Amino acid sequence: MSGNSTAVVLGGGGLAGIGWTIGVLAALEDAGALRLAAAHRVFGTSAGAATAAAVLQAGSAGNEFDKMVRKTRRNRELAPAVRLADVMPDVLAIHDTADPIEVKAGRLARLSRQRSGIDPNRRRDAIARRVATDSWPRTLSITAIRTDGRRVVFTAESGVGLVDALTASCAVPGLWPVVRINGDDYLDGGTFSLTNAELARDFDRVVVLRPTPESPAYGTAQRQAVLDRAVLVEPSARALAGFGPDPFDPDVRGVAAVLGFEDGLAAAPTIAARTQ
Repeated sequence: MSGNSTAVVLGGGGLAGIGWTIGVLAALEDAGALRLAAAHRVFGTSAGAATAAAVLQAGSAGNEFDKMVRKTRRNRELAPAVRLADVMPDVLAIHDTADPIEVKAGRLARLSRQRSGIDPNRRRDAIARRVATDSWPRTLSITAIRTDGRRVVFTAESGVGLVDALTASCAVPGLWPVVRINGDDYLDGGTFSLTNAELARDFDRVVVLRPTPESPAYGTAQRQAVLDRAVLVEPSARALAGFGPDPFDPDVRGVAAVLGFEDGLAAAPTIAARTQ
């Protein structure tokens, strides 16, 4: 990099994560600390990918924030056919085994096929409503996990439509169907890391918004090295309490956005000092 490059990493966290991240970005933008469109690269995982695509297409986080806090302006979301509390024990049981990642990915894919109960086309349509068009922002990278356990990073040069990449990145195991792209099946990009922060290792300055903590079981030295030098923004205790018990409840987005705005204002001085 040039010695003056900035990457922004947006992590996963369900619909609460989308609301909170948009709120943080809107506050940072208002404070003049960070504008997402000015970053050299934006790495999005799951909720972070959906947020990044919407904000980058809009050119500003402010309008997306207004959508989140005004219920009449929010996109319509598709409710899962299975409750998170019902499927989570099965998901955690797979993660808790000593199986290699490729085996776990295959088992999680089978769980999704057995339990999600949602038509893949309906799910894709719901994801499409989160963005204005299927056109890629040029600075955006989106993560997904192939069902052989390999992480794939989609970009504007990948030959994959933005909506397809987003649908793959948001395919939470057990809740949503696996996503087929060019003959391969994919799971949520946050399946084994909610940030995939090591992708930003070559950038001089890194800002990480992480609405949900990472699982220490899949931590790597390379990822931790990036997180250690990054400006890391996470929800405050007040924000976490406001998210409620279900991060996939569509109505939590507005509350999470307001709480994210507060957290963004608190983080703005530190981010401004490190990125300007």
